[in-house]
Amino acid sequence: MKNLVVLLYVISALVVSVLSNECYYVFSPNSTTSEESKIECIGDRCMSAFQYANSDGNTIKSLFKNCANESLCGTYGSIALENFIFSYFVHCCDGNLCNTEKYERPEEDPTPNGKKCPSAYCTGNLEECKSEKEMNCTGSMDRCFEFRVEEDHPGEPTRNSSVKGCANSDGCKHNFDGTIGVTASRKTYLRC
Repeated sequence: MKNLVVLLYVISALVVSVLSNECYYVFSPNSTTSEESKIECIGDRCMSAFQYANSDGNTIKSLFKNCANESLCGTYGSIALENFIFSYFVHCCDGNLCNTEKYERPEEDPTPNGKKCPSAYCTGNLEECKSEKEMNCTGSMDRCFEFRVEEDHPGEPTRNSSVKGCANSDGCKHNFDGTIGVTASRKTYLRC
């Protein structure tokens, strides 16, 4: 009986330690700095997600820290159109309040990789965006993609977009579902 009681205490301590992990929480769209708070997590992993967008020289960097989303850990998604690049990187760590990283973004290799894709960007509808433009893909972006999406942004009307360009495998796999600053994203079409 004594052994059973000791075993129950050990199991309880393990369950409590798994359920009581804390991670830093930051939601900072369009910024890399924000006040950190703490959040209780199930599991012992935390994450930091870094997002980068550059359109015609205008750069937006965003940061998100939270409990780990295991399906995103270690991913580096990247897409490019003729004058636009969007990428995200997700770093996960083990332990209480371990997600202390400052903003970071792995640089995409700018060397052409031999792949060419159509490049198009249309707003206002969810039809196929047609264009005669073609672009040279670079670095890890070795796939052509077409993506149509309906997005809700805080305080703004719904945006419909249709785009074509180059993407890497993580960009195709995760569909950019976790775009920081978008409250809802409804894909209507994705093809890589």
